[in-house]
Amino acid sequence: MKMLRVGIEGGAGFTGGELIRLLLAHPKVEIAAATSATFPGQPVFLAHPNLRGRTSLSFTRKLDYAKLDCLFLAGGHGDAMNNVPAILAETGTRLRIIDLSGDFRLRDEALYPVWYTRKHKAPALLKKFAYGLVELNRAEIGKARLIANPGCFATATALALGPLAQGGVSGVVSVTAITGSSGSGAAPTSITHHPTRHANLKAYKPFTHQHIPEIEQILERLAGKKALRLSLVPISGPFSRGIYAVCQVDLPKGWTAERVKDLYAAAYKGSSFVRLVPEPPSLNAVNGSNHCDVFVTVQDGRICVISAIDNLVKGASGQAIQNLNVMMGWDEDIGLEAAGTYP
Repeated sequence: MKMLRVGIEGGAGFTGGELIRLLLAHPKVEIAAATSATFPGQPVFLAHPNLRGRTSLSFTRKLDYAKLDCLFLAGGHGDAMNNVPAILAETGTRLRIIDLSGDFRLRDEALYPVWYTRKHKAPALLKKFAYGLVELNRAEIGKARLIANPGCFATATALALGPLAQGGVSGVVSVTAITGSSGSGAAPTSITHHPTRHANLKAYKPFTHQHIPEIEQILERLAGKKALRLSLVPISGPFSRGIYAVCQVDLPKGWTAERVKDLYAAAYKGSSFVRLVPEPPSLNAVNGSNHCDVFVTVQDGRICVISAIDNLVKGASGQAIQNLNVMMGWDEDIGLEAAGTYP
């Protein structure tokens, strides 16, 4: 069987490392190369010690796109919009691209200066990238060659609220979402450094986080109109992995709890990765896996939906591989069958 040859730009970061870890177990994929500006020519395990003995791969400085079937872009925000036009000019429509940054998630170029503080360098490509949240956009992903992988907060929140948007619920949704430190990347800052996060909680970017327009965009598409508006307060948590999102919205007049729960049962029937759970979820049950656990309850005229994901897997690299599987027409869970690492 011919293996699909993939390359990874930005292989030394946390998402790059998770791509390598997961793709090593994928039966239909061969990692042709992974780049790193910090570790060129050095073994992958120097950046990812968990992979010692699992691969003989060494980082390269550049990729040969002519030798690749698919490219994962795991660099920082701004890198993809600068590089993708030249990559496409070189490869034409042959190469499939999955971008894990925020560069192609928003369809409206006017939103980038507002939410990402930069003008978009390749606005003509924005509508050519399919939004890669399989459970809510499967058909478009199946026909795409260019994928914008969702953000971690966007994944947890959109999966929690998507069925409500599809069902016609409207109003302001209050979302409080706690994230692990790995979401800030491999290089520590004064805010993300472990000593400042240990035994501590700190809200950041209240109402201004860059994933807000991304979430509202997919919810609007599902509803067919602007129905659910987001009030998001992200919180830095004292743990390395996971996102725990608590979402609350008013119950529509005349609705019952059964009607709400039926929306979720229908939306995620047969889902490979979204699990509807009977009690509030636990990060320990999903970390290390591509699962999203979702709990729904209704009380006193309010709907509360709680979701839990691993921000590096379902919120990033695992979801990117799920997108690859759907794009290639394979079973979406290939290479992603592992359970979480509970406890």
